[in-house]
Amino acid sequence: MAEKSNRLGENLLRQGYITDEQLHIALNIQRETGDLIGTILVGQGFISSQDLTDFITTSQFSRLGERLIQSKLITPAQLKMAMAYQEQNGGRLGDILILLNHISKQKLEDFLATYARPKLPLGQMLVQNKEITEEQLGEAIAMQKKSGGRIGDVLLFLKHVTPETLYRYLATQNNLGRVGNNYNRQMAKKIPYEIALQYNAILINSRPDSYILAVGEILPEESIRVIGSYLDKPVEQVLATMIEIENLWEMVYGHRLSEDSVFKLYEEQPENSAIVTFSKGQRVALIAACIAFLIVLIANYRAALFVGNILVQGLYAIMTILKLYIVYKGSYKDAQLHFTPEEIAAIDETKLPVYTILVPVYKEKEVIKQLIHNIQALDYPQYKLDVCILLEEDDKETIETVMSMNLPHYFTPIIVPSSQPKTKPKACNYGLIRAKGRYVVIYDAEDRPEPDQLKKVYLAFKQLPSSYVCIQCKLNYFNSNQNLLTRFFTQEYSMWFEMLLVGIMQTKTPIPLGGTSNHFKIDFLREVGAWDPFNVTEDADLGIRLFKKGYHTAIVDSRTWEEANSDVSNWLRQRSRWIKGYMQTWLVHMRHPVQLYRICGFKGFIGYQAMVLGTPLLPLLNPIFWFLLVFWYLTHAGWISSLFPGILYYLACFQLIFGNFMFMYTNAVGMYWVIRDCSLKNKQPFSYGLIKYALLTPLYWMLMSVAAYKALIQLVLKPFYWEKTNHGLTAAKYDTVNRSNLSA
Repeated sequence: MAEKSNRLGENLLRQGYITDEQLHIALNIQRETGDLIGTILVGQGFISSQDLTDFITTSQFSRLGERLIQSKLITPAQLKMAMAYQEQNGGRLGDILILLNHISKQKLEDFLATYARPKLPLGQMLVQNKEITEEQLGEAIAMQKKSGGRIGDVLLFLKHVTPETLYRYLATQNNLGRVGNNYNRQMAKKIPYEIALQYNAILINSRPDSYILAVGEILPEESIRVIGSYLDKPVEQVLATMIEIENLWEMVYGHRLSEDSVFKLYEEQPENSAIVTFSKGQRVALIAACIAFLIVLIANYRAALFVGNILVQGLYAIMTILKLYIVYKGSYKDAQLHFTPEEIAAIDETKLPVYTILVPVYKEKEVIKQLIHNIQALDYPQYKLDVCILLEEDDKETIETVMSMNLPHYFTPIIVPSSQPKTKPKACNYGLIRAKGRYVVIYDAEDRPEPDQLKKVYLAFKQLPSSYVCIQCKLNYFNSNQNLLTRFFTQEYSMWFEMLLVGIMQTKTPIPLGGTSNHFKIDFLREVGAWDPFNVTEDADLGIRLFKKGYHTAIVDSRTWEEANSDVSNWLRQRSRWIKGYMQTWLVHMRHPVQLYRICGFKGFIGYQAMVLGTPLLPLLNPIFWFLLVFWYLTHAGWISSLFPGILYYLACFQLIFGNFMFMYTNAVGMYWVIRDCSLKNKQPFSYGLIKYALLTPLYWMLMSVAAYKALIQLVLKPFYWEKTNHGLTAAKYDTVNRSNLSA
């Protein structure tokens, strides 16, 4: 209350009614007595009662309580009592004065009608009250004209006002109250959770004459009527800052939000949830197949192994042909969406929508500062970003690091309640529930998206038919030269994102999305159930579900740079999780194979098997045939020769030589493709020397087989376990992307 009284003294000082010394004396007296500043100034003879009355009743920025005192409608003691109530419970001062019987409703309405004031623009109010300068308002207006948005958001971005100051003036401008300090959690239950979520509104208190409704943005009358239809008393809106409303949601609905983030997909689409690893039908089929194979193996093991070998050789042949075909399709000139710098520059920024960025973070306090820098480097109006940093409740160190930072106002730390499964998709679901943007993208903590990526995606969505609801950006690594493992990893990603995924898009088959830099139309993402928290390769699964719903994905020519795993054990943890997720995804969508075939068609069904089944199956099969090859050379065992009679021997040899060569060749081509593209853009983080390491790709396949068997074991024992990948292992000297940007 002292702050509000102090504001009257400052206004009198600025208008020349009192001196700085007189205000200082009055404030010291106020601290001792608690009296209102106006009463003290009159009592000390610093201003006459008439001058004070004239100032308060004519000033644009005098407050209701002050004017009511000067008009003798309430006493200073009554105002202090009402303000104390307001501070605790929120609401409009006039309604509180009526509630406390300090003034009648009729007298207040007559007073307001007599002394009605025009509604001033927010910027003008802030300037008149000396909260901002004319120059600061001019700066904000210029930015608003260039990029659109609300003037309040621009002022917050420029740090010319605090959220508390802005919302106080918004409340005054619209004749609303602000939230108080006391909340009644039971009040929230009076309106359905879905209604509260739809309108971003929470009941926090009740008075004899009304309910107090906390809102992040002022709701129109129609929305208030909908909410009021569930209640037995009128509703009074009170404004809450973004942090205040998020804290209310966490306090009141935290448990429900957590449940939705875990079980919503299972409750709405149980057939698409990986909460059950093997369906009953799959368990029966697997047991029956194993029993049948054992019977045949016992009856005639040579025939059984021979038939199995034929099937595997056929699978290898199909996979080789399909991969070559997909890579060939991915090499088409127009397979990716390209936008020129001129097209980017021509965007009318006033039309750009709010864009949500979800950043799941777990035990990564070392990269938080870099994360904020990377997001601030995006070429997008920053005050149109809705950045949600998703923090796990048990990650105290990262939470403390984030909370201690002076984050920009559009960054919102969201603490995800501790529950099982502890996975990235569960955290993303939790953040998505309260996301505000029209589009949403996931970035990992170490990601460095190219600055114009969001604008390119915006143009892509504008250009494409409405059925395109996802844009995948390409991923690659900024530490490619750190060691042999990072070179292999970079080659693999170059081939995967530059050619393979692009080719899949061209063949109209389900696209297993990458783990980050997927941009979605947020309404459609919610429609399909968002991410499966029980699937540890959640984006691959989501890509399949989008396809099954009839939606499409495109790939845009924009890269996000990540950190390649440089440590073998760390790489194995990450890769085994990915392969386990592909196993989960295949099992989930093959619960009803006939239905999947009807949805996807022949081409889509075969493409699904090649990408989703082939990814884990080939690394599992490879060691078996490597062993057979080595064992035969050492022993010339006759039983091995009998598995490869006649033409099958030549087919196997052809695949051993040509198939492996083609897989290495596609890695080399993918790497060359990226190097050439970066060179044409005058940003070259790679060396052509990386290409030769494709000849050593079989060493990488051995590691993948180790990861595949680890994944298979975990699929049975710990299907939802999310193995944490450590980041921040790259020294600056290996960061080729930063070096290339500095030299550009």
